[in-house]
Amino acid sequence: MKRNSFVYIFKCMQLTVMALITMTLFFRTEMHKDSVQGGRIYMGALFFGMTMIMFNGMSELSMTISKLPVFYKQRDLLFFPSWAYALPSWILKIPITFLEVSIWVFITYYVIGFDPNAERFFRQYLILVLTNQMASGLFRSIAAIGRNMIVANTFGSFALLVLFALGGFVLSREDIKGWWIWGYWISPMMYGQKCIDG
Repeated sequence: MKRNSFVYIFKCMQLTVMALITMTLFFRTEMHKDSVQGGRIYMGALFFGMTMIMFNGMSELSMTISKLPVFYKQRDLLFFPSWAYALPSWILKIPITFLEVSIWVFITYYVIGFDPNAERFFRQYLILVLTNQMASGLFRSIAAIGRNMIVANTFGSFALLVLFALGGFVLSREDIKGWWIWGYWISPMMYGQKCIDG
């Protein structure tokens, strides 16, 4: 983690700036919560927050690809099993995830005007933590499959496109074609959206 401390600090600063911009964009502390227009704005704010947390996991691509040569060398020499690399990187990501999501939720939640109920506050926090863990795991697996920065970035961008399109916000479930509906039901972003909206 010390080796990649610049990346983590930069990501936290980037998330802080984006949270401040989002705060001014969706500044709705006095908005009526019983209108359709207000619901659309709140849904947009929730989707944008989830999108920001998802994009934050994309930095895992470059960090994972930089570790792959050492992993393959030591695996071929039967030095360490694969889980000895996968498990520590996941465990080390957990405190960073809590910090990143804390920055986002603590800055934006009450200023945007979401429900002041503490239960909903912590529910949004938990859902965004799980979304960040899912995104970092997804990008680590894409990096391990791609093994090359160009291929991994292409696959990562395509995966984000599919997740956003089939997440239930950009295209509603009724707009997704019947032969493509399985993508809606396996999209982790759809489940995150359903949880965060409820």
